[in-house]
Amino acid sequence: MHTHLFKTRLGSILLAMAIFLIFMCPPSMAQTDKKRGQNEILVIGTGIIKGRNVAKAKETAISQALILGVEDYLTKRLGELGMINNFPRLINNVIPGAKEEIENFNILAEEQTDTLYKILVRVKINENVMEQKLRETGLILMKGPPIKILFLVSQVEPEKEENAYWWGDPESVSGLTATELALHRVFQERGLRPINRLLNVPEGDFSPGMSDLNLSDENAIQWGVIFAADVVIHGRCEIFAGFGVILRLSVVDVKKGLLIYQDTEIERDEADPDNREQIIESVEKVIGKIAIRMIPPIIKAMEPPEENIQQLEISLKGLKNFQQFRAYRDFLKKEIEGVKSVRQTRIRGDAMSISVEFTGDKEQFLDRATTHENLPFEVELKINEDGEIVIKIQEIS
Repeated sequence: MHTHLFKTRLGSILLAMAIFLIFMCPPSMAQTDKKRGQNEILVIGTGIIKGRNVAKAKETAISQALILGVEDYLTKRLGELGMINNFPRLINNVIPGAKEEIENFNILAEEQTDTLYKILVRVKINENVMEQKLRETGLILMKGPPIKILFLVSQVEPEKEENAYWWGDPESVSGLTATELALHRVFQERGLRPINRLLNVPEGDFSPGMSDLNLSDENAIQWGVIFAADVVIHGRCEIFAGFGVILRLSVVDVKKGLLIYQDTEIERDEADPDNREQIIESVEKVIGKIAIRMIPPIIKAMEPPEENIQQLEISLKGLKNFQQFRAYRDFLKKEIEGVKSVRQTRIRGDAMSISVEFTGDKEQFLDRATTHENLPFEVELKINEDGEIVIKIQEIS
């Protein structure tokens, strides 16, 4: 009798331990990976041993590992398009000074052969310093799709008494000026999306003032609406042969109807007035200089508001097996709008604690999670005296 009771209790204990391991082991492994974070990278550095100088080879391996760590971080941070569009600036202005952006590093393993010294290194990037460096370099740092920009910038050459601005007669389909071409190239290679006006020629009557050489912010916004632009950059580029270029630009937010930024840049150049290539080069220089200052406020104005993400701690009661938990977890992740993640934290008897990241407030989550038409189980909601959310799950009869 006692032996049978002992075996029964032992079996119950072993079963409980097995369920505990099923629930708890995978998340703990995942948590270990999450703790490392996106700013910590594992890389392998290699140094060639010359003249038996192992110390120098190790130093070379460390230096290479740090560079590789920064390159790996930038690839994840900027993505393929960002790396391609900003490659010259990255290799010339960001990566060479990479040690400034490294918070610390740890050598995890080392291996030496007759000719090579290899090390495994965990590199931690100082994200605040890196972000500042990228902004100073004029790199695009934004979330979501590229910003659509419409250019309404005239090209004025006083000596020739020439004023080129397409919106004065938009149906004539005039080609892009040297100023427009430079604006498109500079802003596109920084990740923004210039709108090609030649592909969508507007027709019809326009409001008074929309064909003026010097547009107001309001008229520029009207053009932005027609071309479905996020931002309009309007102004003038004055080219003075033998002196240089003066660029005056204003940036407006089409949706909000607000002025974002204004700036003026001068590029002095005593080039030959008849040398068109030198004049165009001066135009590109002045646009490049002003773009570095202009792009950060544009990005800041276009960034969506930060999400209000709540960390909700919930106790699930009435679970009978792992399949029930998985069904309810999948339901929360797939069916409940605003749920970013669901993570189990601990088990207590027949209750399990989970942590839910949710965009919104607690009341919104509870309403969606307990009244949804696709609930896998009947649920009963309670709030304990200490404010803990308790959801009791019952099988649907």
